[in-house]
Amino acid sequence: MGDKYAECHRQMGGKIDGCQEFKKDRSDPSKCDICYCHRNYHRKVVKYKTEVVYTKCHKIHDFKFQNMVDGCQEFTPSGREGTTTALSCSVCGCHKGFHRNEITVEVA
Repeated sequence: MGDKYAECHRQMGGKIDGCQEFKKDRSDPSKCDICYCHRNYHRKVVKYKTEVVYTKCHKIHDFKFQNMVDGCQEFTPSGREGTTTALSCSVCGCHKGFHRNEITVEVA
């Protein structure tokens, strides 16, 4: 069992006990040797990899009609990676922050 557990979240009289890590008890590996709680009270540490995809432009170009967008469907950088020109879209000219869409993928 290679799962890692962090701080304890068990409520004791409206307060948490302050245990900052899960240390397996020798006699019962499902209990913490520090606070004597079950491991289910401890936060399970799960590693996530965040993949950022830049898609449809969401910048409003006409303030009179709030739903008027330019129709750009994908961010294409204007310059090479690492330069300031790479932050603007070559299709619509907007900053890449208007195209942002995050997808989180769990690492197994």
